[in-house]
Amino acid sequence: MSYSFQQPTRAPGKTKAQYVAEGMSDQEAQDLVDSQKTREYGGGMSAAELQDFEALIGRLESSKMRQAGQANRARQRDVFAGGLASMMGNF
Repeated sequence: MSYSFQQPTRAPGKTKAQYVAEGMSDQEAQDLVDSQKTREYGGGMSAAELQDFEALIGRLESSKMRQAGQANRARQRDVFAGGLASMMGNF
């Protein structure tokens, strides 16, 4: 039994020169080529998806900070209660 794996073939994107030949300015053509390369090699996340991801990361970080603060307050209460119990034991 033999298996063959074929990589999906993508049509190569246009080059900057091809866009300029179609009438785009140099800057517009470069921006378009850059955005295509970013999607192709940069994980495929659009700017909106990246913004959503960053918002989710921000929410996660703030939640972790809030949880750490609550844990610190609980530890402070425990220390205070232990100290108070020790003081009451002296009487």
